[in-house]
Amino acid sequence: MLVLENHDQPKPYDAVRGGQLPPPVGGVVLGGLAGVKHRLSSSVSEHRIAALRETLNYGDAGLKIVIKICQSETGPVQRAACDLLRKKLSSIAREKLQAFVTSSSDTEAEVDSTQKILEHSSGAVSEKNYDRQMSEAQLIFETVTQQIQPNVLLLEALLASVEREEFTSELMNLWELLILEIQEPLKELRQAVGTAISAQLRIQWLYNQAESQANQWQQRALLALQTQDENSVRLAVVRKQIQFEQAAELKIDLDYQTVRVETLNRNLLALESKIAQANSKKEILKMQLHFAKVQQQIDFTFSQVNSIFFSP
Repeated sequence: MLVLENHDQPKPYDAVRGGQLPPPVGGVVLGGLAGVKHRLSSSVSEHRIAALRETLNYGDAGLKIVIKICQSETGPVQRAACDLLRKKLSSIAREKLQAFVTSSSDTEAEVDSTQKILEHSSGAVSEKNYDRQMSEAQLIFETVTQQIQPNVLLLEALLASVEREEFTSELMNLWELLILEIQEPLKELRQAVGTAISAQLRIQWLYNQAESQANQWQQRALLALQTQDENSVRLAVVRKQIQFEQAAELKIDLDYQTVRVETLNRNLLALESKIAQANSKKEILKMQLHFAKVQQQIDFTFSQVNSIFFSP
């Protein structure tokens, strides 16, 4: 599990930051991740490659930098970044695959805990607690997203760095394990978004009701005017004003909750897109490996036939 740290603080493996001259290859820079970023901005490939080797000392933040370089650059720096990612992923694969059996029970406990919160927040919604329900759904979404963020980051690293030649069985198992670990939390995220949408629909209904009743009182006031019933007119006007004010307050809440729901839904779609992209890439790589093995078998068969029938 990758741990977020204060990456701008010096680490035990930091040394001294130099002046304006480029630091020596293999040198270490004071200033934590900021110092590493400074070296990565060098125009000299050797200096950048040396800095890359230190980047993964800084957890998720460093891993994101290496992924970005692997995805967006070309040449020796990109190759070094991708090679670094593959080595890191192989190391993580060994750790995660060894710990998978013992950690699965803990994961189920976390899922059960979050599920209880969801069940608590998905009951009948009164006029006074739709905002609480929305907030609970948002909290669950943020909590679960944070829990699976390391897996999503590792999937991005796999997507960025792994090609057919490096798609070992170890990395394939890691890939499938990461996807497996995400599936249950992903269901919880969808439920949280569904809960938020339910709260939004509730406030939409309340707003429509308030607006409809205001219009009804407006019609009653007009009818009372025609009959010159002053008491009914005053009553209808007061009731109409109350309903209009309620509708105005609910419209403010509705607009705010709509933005929250759209944000949750957009984040969920972005996450699902990343997972779908990872699954698609994995299947392509598996198919390429299969055809490569078939081709090897065909080549071997032809070589055997040639050696039997055409050897001198």
